[in-house]
Amino acid sequence: MKQYILLIIWTLLALTAKAQWSAVQIDSLQRVLSDRKPDTGRVNALLQLSQCYILKPGEEAHDLDTALQMSQQASRLAQSLHYPACQGEADYTLFLIWLEKGDIAKANWYAQQATDFFTRYKKWDQLGYVFMNQARFFTLEGDELPKKILLYEKALSYFIEADDKVKMADLYKELSDLHQIQENYALALSELQSALRLFRAIGHTDLATVYDLLGFVSAKLGDYKEGLAYGLMAVRAAEASKDSSLTLCTIYNRVGLTYYGLSQFKQAKIYYQKSLAIALKYNNNAYILHLVGNLSDLLLQQRKPREALNFLRQKSQQYPPTTAESALLVDFRLVTIYAGLNQFKQAQAYCDQTLELLANKGIGSLGRARIYQAVINFFIQSRQFQQARRYLAINELRCQQNGSIMALAKNHLQWFKLDSTQANYIPAIRHYERYKVLQDSLLNTTKSRQIAQLEIEFESEKKDQNLKLSQQSIQALTKQSLLQQTQLQQEQTIRNGIIAGTIMLILLLGLSYNRYHLKQQSNKLLEAKQLEINQKNESLQKAVHDQEHLLREREWMLREIHHRVKNNLQIITSLLHSQSTYLKDQAALAAIRESQNRVHAMALIHQKLYQTNRLSSIPMAEYINEIVDYLMSTFDLNAGIKKQIDVSPVDLDVTVAVPLGLIINEAITNSLKYAFPLRQTGMIYIELKRLDYQSYWLLISDDGIGFPTDLNPNRSRTLGMSLIRGLSKQLGGKLEISQINGVQISLIFSEVKVGQPALISA
Repeated sequence: MKQYILLIIWTLLALTAKAQWSAVQIDSLQRVLSDRKPDTGRVNALLQLSQCYILKPGEEAHDLDTALQMSQQASRLAQSLHYPACQGEADYTLFLIWLEKGDIAKANWYAQQATDFFTRYKKWDQLGYVFMNQARFFTLEGDELPKKILLYEKALSYFIEADDKVKMADLYKELSDLHQIQENYALALSELQSALRLFRAIGHTDLATVYDLLGFVSAKLGDYKEGLAYGLMAVRAAEASKDSSLTLCTIYNRVGLTYYGLSQFKQAKIYYQKSLAIALKYNNNAYILHLVGNLSDLLLQQRKPREALNFLRQKSQQYPPTTAESALLVDFRLVTIYAGLNQFKQAQAYCDQTLELLANKGIGSLGRARIYQAVINFFIQSRQFQQARRYLAINELRCQQNGSIMALAKNHLQWFKLDSTQANYIPAIRHYERYKVLQDSLLNTTKSRQIAQLEIEFESEKKDQNLKLSQQSIQALTKQSLLQQTQLQQEQTIRNGIIAGTIMLILLLGLSYNRYHLKQQSNKLLEAKQLEINQKNESLQKAVHDQEHLLREREWMLREIHHRVKNNLQIITSLLHSQSTYLKDQAALAAIRESQNRVHAMALIHQKLYQTNRLSSIPMAEYINEIVDYLMSTFDLNAGIKKQIDVSPVDLDVTVAVPLGLIINEAITNSLKYAFPLRQTGMIYIELKRLDYQSYWLLISDDGIGFPTDLNPNRSRTLGMSLIRGLSKQLGGKLEISQINGVQISLIFSEVKVGQPALISA
């Protein structure tokens, strides 16, 4: 009996806590298992012992093999006993095993089985653990980080449903760390505050890492005072627990960064050196290079670029980078140092290397904003103004998406420097005003947070005083009440005995009748519920069938609409062609031909939507090639005019593809008409590249004669140029038209649908 009770306790613990197991617990479970017959208790014991081997400290390969054998044995025994209640836990256990073994396909399969089971039986806590462990599939690199965040958010929603405050607090903290990696500091701060409230509510005292993140995020939002307060709280908590791990290394480093932001460089150096000592103790190259970079920043601040260069190069050779993130830590700082020494050739090499790492490797937990700032400063110093403008636009878009006000303010300050360098004083003033507005908003936010904190402290103090007065009153009343109760108890004892006997008799009679009556009612309710369930199942099946029929009809109608629109546009083209046969005026003929080209660009869209399975997205590489081929054949130019098209394999929504196709049509038409009047050879270039998660860069250029000297393309009122400007504004894009060895039209835009707010101003 004692062993059976112990087994039940272990079963409940394993289903909820998923905690680490010691060798003593494994031995205890093995003894319990040796006495069990092949019944449901043995199934549970096998599963618990399997989880012990998965989660025990210092797990080895043979432990996972043992866990796998036990889980499979438990699953087979459960099937033979017709015991489905533990099937979800068995699938979850197998998911953990294959996850530890690194077989992602099998792990995913068992995770889905466990998810279906736990969803069916509303096991919210277990569902939270499934999604939380699935997040381990993904790294912090590139497109994997949003997927990791999504899984953690799903896990959090189930832990909220289960009211598991411990896991809610843990996941709020994990999500805040991931969001600060994305530079979404406002959301990270909100999640950290939720985590801190929950940790305090459940009496959790180990708060060093929470204070550390609160300090780091507050400093990133410009609230250095709050950041330093939380950072020092993290230091005190970690040192009090005698922590000497890499966690303390991170805490020291972030306190140093906050002191650096406060321009207290002496204190910053002290904490950087404390952090570096721990990193050297563990011989961790990534941490070492991070601290070396921060110390080199201090040398630059002291106007010692040569010392910073020698220090950084020496340490990076002694502790070479092992990841793309570590390489970036060194490379972007070398860009700044060499540019400061006016050695632009070396700075350019490291700048190219930095941008290549950003484009191809991702950057894990290292934020982009500071790297972009270093690259942009170099481009301004080396007078590469077009490149500077390109990356200023990219960084501005990222800052807006992430809500990073401080980084956005610094970006506007760099715009101001660039425009001032190029003598564009009016735009420079606008950017400087925007910089000051953002700086003021940071200051106001900080002040509001401090005032709110003071109000909370005042109210808390006031409540404490009221509570003390109330307690004194309660004590006096309690004494009086005790005296009265002593007298009443003697009188009530006799009376209660008589009343209790009478009540017991009445209750026994009432209980007998009530049991009979409830049984009759339960039978009637069950019959009515069963009938209602059968009716609802029939209605649901009919609704699903009708929905599928409507979806098929909708798809057919959309395809037919695209087919008819394409036919109508072709009729318009034919009518324009017929009209042109009666015209003699060359200007009118040219206008008719340009209108035909525009109609053809739109007709191509609907032709592709009709001919493929896509109903709303266009493959841009194929579409752009067809537009250019059609225009070159229409103008029937000399064979010496060539094209060079470099389009990434992207599909864009039709609401973006149509205006983009018309812009390309207008730009290529202008090049074919005007760029090569006296030449036998020439080249037209088109590039479409993905810049970031939802942003793209379109470049159309030629090596022709360029615009006439008296033509300003930004103010030209010709139909073609008006269309290009208007369509760019519709896309929410940033349009630049310049001429260097020909005409270049550059457009940076985001994939937004018509009717949505654009992320980039025209």
